[in-house]
Amino acid sequence: MKNDIPNFNLLAVFSQVMEDGSLSKAAENLNTNQSTVSTMLGRLKDEVGQDLFIRKGRGVVPTSYSLSLYQQIQAPINQLNGVFTSFGNFDPLRSSRRFVLTAPEHMQGVLLKQFSLIENKGISLEVFDQMDKDDNFYEVLLQQKFDLMIDILPFEHPNVESLKLFDNEFVVICSEEHPRIQGCISEQQYMQESHAILERTRNHLYSLSHYTNLNLSKRKVAYHGRSLFSNLLVVSQSDYISVVPLSLALQFKEQLKLQLFRPPFEYKKVSNYLIWLKKLNQDPAHSWLRDELVTISSKIHNYLQENFPE
Repeated sequence: MKNDIPNFNLLAVFSQVMEDGSLSKAAENLNTNQSTVSTMLGRLKDEVGQDLFIRKGRGVVPTSYSLSLYQQIQAPINQLNGVFTSFGNFDPLRSSRRFVLTAPEHMQGVLLKQFSLIENKGISLEVFDQMDKDDNFYEVLLQQKFDLMIDILPFEHPNVESLKLFDNEFVVICSEEHPRIQGCISEQQYMQESHAILERTRNHLYSLSHYTNLNLSKRKVAYHGRSLFSNLLVVSQSDYISVVPLSLALQFKEQLKLQLFRPPFEYKKVSNYLIWLKKLNQDPAHSWLRDELVTISSKIHNYLQENFPE
């Protein structure tokens, strides 16, 4: 290895390729082209005298030397990126910044509604639905296609921060005109009725199975929905029942004429986490966004506590 220390630009490009696992993705995130990324990696390879990556499929795999180097430079690179970013100006009363995030279905509507109340109408929020499978679930965040994400599970990754926002209750829902359920529901009734369930999976389990030890395999399933909202619609127009997060049920209780009940079985609450890249910690605009979402989440939590069925 030469005595000269590789310059920051070379190490920054190397760090981006390590995060993305692809020269093309790194080039996209760095607003440059793949040829430039390849050239800079070649210069770094000459500087350190070691192979850095091995091609595999459409991406690249780091060598053992690269893994060691990345571990040593990761924190300083993030800190320097934060310093450079913090020099930027962000005025929430004048900015026309568009923020992009992905969030669970039960959070999407309330986030958009709360953001519409912000004094500066130039700031906008664009919300994307989440993928319904575990594969590459967080890749969009690591590639910076979103400013951040909200998810029901924390994300353990050296480049990522996670902050718990609040816990959300579940409720059992059915139509106000349900012929057998009025005013209350027992566990026996719950198991005897026909159900609308969420077909989307995380960790290879149906969503409710994450949160209860009740043997749900004994339920009679009538409808497999691809979204919570579709389950709400089906339940409102039938004698089926379903379990959904309280935050979603309250949004449509009146319009869809739904009954809401505390689940008649033991369950764990569904948590909501704010997740973002560490290197954005010092970004003034991103910091403002995180603070706004924490404030909004506090309002949501208070509202849910006040409106949880007796």
